[in-house]
Amino acid sequence: MTPEMISKITECTITVIVLLVSAYVIPYLRNKIGADKMQLLEQFVEAAVRAAEQLYKPEEWKLKKDYVTQLVTEKANSLGIGLNEAEIDAVIEGVVNYVKHNKSNGG
Repeated sequence: MTPEMISKITECTITVIVLLVSAYVIPYLRNKIGADKMQLLEQFVEAAVRAAEQLYKPEEWKLKKDYVTQLVTEKANSLGIGLNEAEIDAVIEGVVNYVKHNKSNGG
């Protein structure tokens, strides 16, 4: 196997894992914190992701992720939403994948 193939397989595997986690964690969080707060948090995540896209270059993905994670953690705390790191990561990944999917489908 070539390094490119290994990279593609790894990327696809990570994408599938993220999608599966998001598919289960997002509904769980909706029940845990309420649909209204979850919707507000998702909107905030989308705005934070868009801001990170403007502030950082594509190759600075780690800085973008850290920036969004910090903002979302602060927002969740200000809303009185107690989320752990894995839950925050799932919300961010879920919103990012949703936005990517809508962009690729013309939405």
